Amino acid sequence: MSGVCLLKATTRIIAGAEPKLAHAILETYRRQAKLSLMSSVLQLWDDALAEEIEQHAVEIARGAGRILAGHFGKKIEVEFKDEHERDPVTAADKETQEYLTAEILKRFPKHGILGEEGTKEEKESEEPAKDILWVLDPLDGTTNFMNGLPVFASSIGVLYRGWPMAAALYLPWPTNDGGFVLHCHKGGGCFADDEPVKVYESDEPVPSRLIGVPGYFGVGQGFTGKLAGKAGEVRTTGSIAYELAMTARGVLQYAMFGAPRLWDMAGGALAVVEAGGTVMTRFRGEKRWHPMGCLVPSWEEKTPTMKELRGWMAPLVVGNQKVAPMIADNVKRRFSLSSQIRKLTWPLRKRKKKPESKPETEPDAGSKT
Repeated sequence: MSGVCLLKATTRIIAGAEPKLAHAILETYRRQAKLSLMSSVLQLWDDALAEEIEQHAVEIARGAGRILAGHFGKKIEVEFKDEHERDPVTAADKETQEYLTAEILKRFPKHGILGEEGTKEEKESEEPAKDILWVLDPLDGTTNFMNGLPVFASSIGVLYRGWPMAAALYLPWPTNDGGFVLHCHKGGGCFADDEPVKVYESDEPVPSRLIGVPGYFGVGQGFTGKLAGKAGEVRTTGSIAYELAMTARGVLQYAMFGAPRLWDMAGGALAVVEAGGTVMTRFRGEKRWHPMGCLVPSWEEKTPTMKELRGWMAPLVVGNQKVAPMIADNVKRRFSLSSQIRKLTWPLRKRKKKPESKPETEPDAGSKT
């Protein structure tokens, strides 16, 4: 029985129960349904293939690192994907994605690829996604990169019907090689090159430890209750993939993201989980935060198109299994004049242009570039 069918059957059984009891029973069955579905996915997923994919991802992540190193600190061609010139793409982004795509198809010609950079035709593609999908952000932190700040990442995440199964991320680092590759596959642990890594362990946030937050944090959001003023030392790096990797490695004790795209987080989110942590999220229409499992829960009922996957966004809180849920429960939206104006003018704007259907995002949130 699928998770959806199980929940429908459960709803019928407890229709007359008290609200709190009904919710508790539903949550229990929901967890059981997710575990059952994940078990089925793992049975279909071949461990030998997972290791082969991880090994190849590591190799090409290193190759991506070499390409980026060759461009870093030099004059580079820059274009902008938006009229406000806040979403840049460089020759390094394009060259790296072309390299990654070619190397993946050479080894796994039947797998699908979703990259941040793509042609107009690729971005509008209604083609159904393939079961095994490589999700690429060739250069996350482009603005840092083109300004000479070595805080960026090249991210590779591999999904099986929406479930994160393998990952490799290249990050610049003060080593003899100039960087390292963070990598993992489902159930195999997380490694920085050959060194096992773990998330920072604590029962609650440590005020002197670093945390990653979006650039707008403190304007549209803030902590409430016992966490106010002592949730940690705030850092905003400008790269979602980089902050996810730093959380997996224990440099950041936790990190929050308002609206990452699929390519921003597909690799790093699995790395956090395999490093012993958890990824909290809530999809469109959900009020409660919960641990993330499948990134596209509807995949079980209908295969998404590549265009639909390009529209994926969801807020995330990542960290160890005690702190991340605590943070998610204590982050509250503050009053925002701009958000209130947007709400009031929404009917007028809706008449002018019908928006595309997208998963829920936090207000004033944006992907880091």
